[in-house]
Amino acid sequence: MEQVCDFVIDCEDGSDEEFCGSCDFEEHSCGWIDNSRDEFQWRLEMANISAIPGVDHTTGSPWGGVMHLEGESAGLFSKAVLEHTLLRSTALGCKIRFWYHLHDDISVSSYFALTLITNTSTEQLWSIKKGQTNGWENASVLIGNRLQGSKIEFSVDPVYIGSQDILLDDITLIDCADADVPAGSDNLSCDFEEDNCAWYDDQLAQLKWQRADGNKPSADQGPGYDHTTGSGYYMFIASKWSSKPTETARLVSFPQQAKCVTFWYLMYGANIGSLRFITKQSNGTHVIWMRTGTQGNKWRFVDLSFANNEEPIQFIFEGSLEGTSGYIAIDDVQVSSSVNGSCPAERECTFQGSLCGLQPDPTTEFDWVRTKGELVTGTPSPTMDHTLGTDKGYYMSAQVWRYPSDSRGSMVTKVNHPTPGHGECWMFWYHMDGRNVGFLNIYIEELRSARSHTPVWSMSGDQGEQWRHGRVIFEAVVGSEQGKDIAIDDLTILNDPCPPSGFCDFEIDLCGWVNVRVDTSSVEWSWTSGISASSFAPKVDHTTNTALGHYIAYIPVIWLEQVPHIQSELMQPNSQGCLEFWYYMHMWAYFDKLKLTVYVNESGSLRSLWNLTGDQGNVWHQATVYYTSSVQHQIVFEVTRTKLTEDGVIALDDIYTSCSALDLTTAAPTTEATSPTPSSMDCTFQEGLCNWVQETEDGFDWNRLMGGQLNQPWLGPLYDHTLKNDYGFYLIANMSDEKTGETAVISSPLTISNTDVCIRFWYYMLGPSVGTLDLILETKTKETLAWTRAGTQNSEWLNAQVSISVTDVQRVKFSVNRITGGTGFIAIDDLSVTAGACEEHNPCGFESPSLCGFESDVTDDSLWLCVDGSSGHIDHTYRAELGHSMAVLGAELQKPEVTKLLTPEYTSSTESCLQFWYWLSAGTSDSLSVHMLRNGELDPALWDLSGAPSHSWEVAEVTISSPSKFRASFPFLCYFPLVIMFLLFFLSLLSGHLS
Repeated sequence: MEQVCDFVIDCEDGSDEEFCGSCDFEEHSCGWIDNSRDEFQWRLEMANISAIPGVDHTTGSPWGGVMHLEGESAGLFSKAVLEHTLLRSTALGCKIRFWYHLHDDISVSSYFALTLITNTSTEQLWSIKKGQTNGWENASVLIGNRLQGSKIEFSVDPVYIGSQDILLDDITLIDCADADVPAGSDNLSCDFEEDNCAWYDDQLAQLKWQRADGNKPSADQGPGYDHTTGSGYYMFIASKWSSKPTETARLVSFPQQAKCVTFWYLMYGANIGSLRFITKQSNGTHVIWMRTGTQGNKWRFVDLSFANNEEPIQFIFEGSLEGTSGYIAIDDVQVSSSVNGSCPAERECTFQGSLCGLQPDPTTEFDWVRTKGELVTGTPSPTMDHTLGTDKGYYMSAQVWRYPSDSRGSMVTKVNHPTPGHGECWMFWYHMDGRNVGFLNIYIEELRSARSHTPVWSMSGDQGEQWRHGRVIFEAVVGSEQGKDIAIDDLTILNDPCPPSGFCDFEIDLCGWVNVRVDTSSVEWSWTSGISASSFAPKVDHTTNTALGHYIAYIPVIWLEQVPHIQSELMQPNSQGCLEFWYYMHMWAYFDKLKLTVYVNESGSLRSLWNLTGDQGNVWHQATVYYTSSVQHQIVFEVTRTKLTEDGVIALDDIYTSCSALDLTTAAPTTEATSPTPSSMDCTFQEGLCNWVQETEDGFDWNRLMGGQLNQPWLGPLYDHTLKNDYGFYLIANMSDEKTGETAVISSPLTISNTDVCIRFWYYMLGPSVGTLDLILETKTKETLAWTRAGTQNSEWLNAQVSISVTDVQRVKFSVNRITGGTGFIAIDDLSVTAGACEEHNPCGFESPSLCGFESDVTDDSLWLCVDGSSGHIDHTYRAELGHSMAVLGAELQKPEVTKLLTPEYTSSTESCLQFWYWLSAGTSDSLSVHMLRNGELDPALWDLSGAPSHSWEVAEVTISSPSKFRASFPFLCYFPLVIMFLLFFLSLLSGHLS
């Protein structure tokens, strides 16, 4: 009997599944029962009971069986019901497929629905309201995993005019057995723009994930904007005022051989609950990743690796709601196989799956251990990690309690690429419990002949029984107090320098500030932004002055006793303590008296430092508090109210716990920048050729002219560049001549002895048939092309600046080459030669050593390289081998990788045009895109190109608009094998948008 109705045909004649729901109605109703209210009911009939269509779907015959419903017998309260009770539980991907036919002489529509009924709920799965169908029509509806005893019900609510015929045939239950795997179950990479892909709701959970459109946000539809496009779809669960405590929703996959998983998530709201990523295998269920509580009203990235796993894995997104407001959302899930046994480098190292490249230092006395709370029960090591906050989560432990005092144990990272000029930030969480537990030190080891360790950070002593936030060698030094431990977790590398010590702008996280519970009335400060601001809350933060910026806020709930506390990290004794912060207090001026108090917490004793009560207006205010403390201490912010009916908002931003952090800007220079020292090679041509001479072995000469001497547009510019009028002089070479290949050359000895020299000049090239203008460097043995232009250019004076190395260079030449039948001119003016490389910024040709502030993303394994034209791809700036461009060399990649090039940080912009030139020698799967990077997160793509190789330089323009500071990011997805992939830029950020 156990095999009856288990959705698997075990008997040869199929009799074990004969009455289990799948039915062609040729012999009987297969367990489907009419449960209608009156004579308006379903009947098993031959298809010829109705003239239209007159045949069944199974056999196409008038004598085939169908379930039929005829509308003439419908009464006022009639409802026709055909139901089937599931005798077994169904599997995750279970679907019902059926064929139906609707006909009414006057096209009046009955309401035809499919419903699933359990002991506790009724859920409509499908419905249609339609007068007539075009013959037999098909529907396929997901049932999902349902409990034994659930009922499937086809129902019709009739209309009371006309004559309706409704026919049902060929009902099939598909993929309902436990071992069934639906087609397309490996389609787990999903942006949710079309559907849920192969992610299935767990129908046994209290809540269901919902798919929402960011174009139609509402209070209960999640964040209102997706991660993919900013206006597309995402999956979410949301709290409601009527929510029950701890309701859970699960989104589940079928087991896969996948190795690499990435996704974006957003968690926002006071006491919102938690989001878990869970795996299920033969050895049990494991929580791999978890976040609890609000994570700010912004999308955040997660990447997970299962590269060492050989067994199929089932993936589960589990969201649990605990509060009465807020939401949890996911988007842009990517699931893929590993390449060469590895996944892309993790942006955040959680130690859940690996050591993330950390290796023991063989020169020290002991090794760190990757462990978790359940493995160290009864020892002084942390009972839970920081990532998951459970004893299932992994972290790195020094286990200093095993070793004698002053012993040292170190972990060493892989060799890192040089940092940008402004540095990069290493962030991690550390755990140190015990007054004399020892030291946690961070060093940079520079790989020279004699390796040196440069200390960059250190912490010692008791930091409390909780995980703390810190900012490349990790060294633990054992202290004198036994029975304690030092541990680290959740290591992240950021492109920018770390914030000043003691400063928090709340843009990335809470910077080590912790919501603390004092008693049952304690609630959390909300980490939020102006995007989701309530009526009293600030619409912009203080840091960025935009709705995208973040701050922390307390918004009281009427009639509930609530007291929020947020506490700083532990700070050392200070005889000149200084606290500065920005606060916002807005409420009904005459009725609400919310009070903000600042305390110093000294060993559990709170001492008030500052307080303020009542409405302070819809504006941010600054406060500075000076204090002394002779012991280790913490700063605490508290909000109280005198009546439970009081409403309003108190918010905090830009908190400084150290006055030394206040000077965040570079002082203005006391003198103006000096102009480059003039050289004997500089020339405006107002008085002659200066030190430049006409070559005698060329075909024709340059001419020195004034614009006022010309009367035709192809003869030369109407004005010079120096004076910008028709009385100013310039040099010009006329293209009108029948002889081809003739050159006109002026030259000057190089009189500057610096290693690097910058040559600046202005040029004008115009005409239907213009030759080339070349800048040439002459040594004793050869001539080298340093810069060139060919053909007509814009009808204006254009600037060029060329950095050269003066090794062996004796003369500098400007050469013009005519072509047959040429028409037009080439002119130059305002030549300048100065010591030092050119410092160009906009546009950026990547010719200066600083690369104009561009840099590779430090979270990527592979880097963009600055290359010259010797590889066969000349640059766009100089168009010569000496010119440079940024490139990704695909031949050096061992697996598909995304590598990102970042621009310098730009100020806010209403509308600007980002212009760049690219040369893409790539495969059909490779792609380049342009994004804005704000607060460490990539916005959706503004421009993208994939599978379209270039055969020369091509230009692209993108309109950029941002209310806050931003960088542009150029991610390139490169697959292998690939001989070489170039992607080169000549970039300019211009005011104004694209027309």
